[in-house]
Amino acid sequence: MVALLLLAGCGAKPEPPASAMRGAVAGSVDMAKPAGAGADAGTEGGHRRAGGEASTRSSAYTIRGRVRPARARVSILNRDTRERASADVSAAGSFRARAAGLRRGVNHIAITGRRAGLAAWRLEVTVTRER
Repeated sequence: MVALLLLAGCGAKPEPPASAMRGAVAGSVDMAKPAGAGADAGTEGGHRRAGGEASTRSSAYTIRGRVRPARARVSILNRDTRERASADVSAAGSFRARAAGLRRGVNHIAITGRRAGLAAWRLEVTVTRER
């Protein structure tokens, strides 16, 4: 029985349910805010995307931002190419991550900040690779 209890504690720990979280990771990116569309379906500001947008002529783009708490882990995922990268996070919480393998046109990038015991922060941004 003791062996079973010891084995149960091995391996990756699942994220606790939201009701057990003590708060949330917060973050922001240094990118232009996308313009909102016209008002629609009774929404006051139209359909606004909360993320950011940028453009580049390169196949890579560096995303910069800030995360709280500063010890959170930040990662990015190019949803179109499935390429992932981890961000370098400073002691003050500034981070930078390189989104590589950008295809020509619009690329959809998901940014996630995680810290054990806190709800994750997620943000969707677009990076357009110009021709």
